[in-house]
Amino acid sequence: MTSNKIRQETAVAPGRASSPPSRNLPVDTLRGVACLLLVSFHVIGYDTTDGLHVTDDSALRYYTDSVDYLRMPLFTLLSGLVYAWRPLHAPGDYLTFMGKKVRRLLVPYVIFVPAIGVTQVYLDGTNTARELEPVHWLLYSLSPYWFLLTTFWLFAVIALLDSRSLLSSRLSVALAFCLSLVVVLVAHTEQFRFLQVGQALTLAPFFLAGLALSRFSLIPSTRTTRWAWTAVLATVAVAVQLSLTGRMPGVDGAFNSRHSLVGISLGILFPLVFLGWHLSNRPLAWIGGYSSGIFLLHSFAIGAVRVVFSAAGVTATPVLLVTLTLGGVGLSILGVTVLRRVRVGQVILGEKPRARRTGKGSS
Repeated sequence: MTSNKIRQETAVAPGRASSPPSRNLPVDTLRGVACLLLVSFHVIGYDTTDGLHVTDDSALRYYTDSVDYLRMPLFTLLSGLVYAWRPLHAPGDYLTFMGKKVRRLLVPYVIFVPAIGVTQVYLDGTNTARELEPVHWLLYSLSPYWFLLTTFWLFAVIALLDSRSLLSSRLSVALAFCLSLVVVLVAHTEQFRFLQVGQALTLAPFFLAGLALSRFSLIPSTRTTRWAWTAVLATVAVAVQLSLTGRMPGVDGAFNSRHSLVGISLGILFPLVFLGWHLSNRPLAWIGGYSSGIFLLHSFAIGAVRVVFSAAGVTATPVLLVTLTLGGVGLSILGVTVLRRVRVGQVILGEKPRARRTGKGSS
């Protein structure tokens, strides 16, 4: 498949509806990459009290600090890109569109947030001590399910604007992107945690970037533009790595992954260059086809594998990293396959109940 072909597949004319491709190998590959980054990040943990309890000066902590620039920005940008395959145009269809998002995002949210909360309250070995506060959990969310609320608000606002033709031109999308960028550069938006509205503001630039890449065919399609954007990506990536190691001249500490131009740029440039070069890998794309289910189930899958290895007395960090990551992905896919066999399982996954089948679905 040529670069022009990938460009056509990920582009939607702004004035009319279009049927999305059934599967897009580079996009699914990028989803697979995002899944591995997500699961491995949660295996290692946010800090020394979480996950594998690695120290702040370890190589694994350097890894988590590095992938933080890509992990959730990738999921968000791909959400915007895939939305642009079949955008909302008619105002009268808005409630129907959002009804589907309620099923896809809010139903799993109200199921999985209490489930992970209760697990962390009552089961040993989950690495998280928590009080039983189910109402507080739903209003302020628990990791990683805050992202479900975040994307719900993004879809709600973007689809509403789209239905009024307010995002039909390059200028209007550019203005919306710049406005969202200004907001995250001047405010610590994620501090507003109620219903994750703040996180929606934080990730809005990535969603709008994904929409623009698809809608206006901005993915580089010539060798010259691909190499040019690759050079820009390499420059930004080096700057980020220098800041993480404290070696970036004139910069005190690391670039903020959500509130700095450099950090935000890395989260956008990586998928831009990845898709521009039409990079693909079928095993990763296969994993990416289960990205929604992996996101929902990986916390429980990691916990199950952790309990087994803890009982077996396995403590070697490299062994735990590999097995927990592979187990988190593999058991999640197995869980999706099992849940899809029954209607209640399909509802739990946020999917439309349908006749029994085991094929992959979009995320």
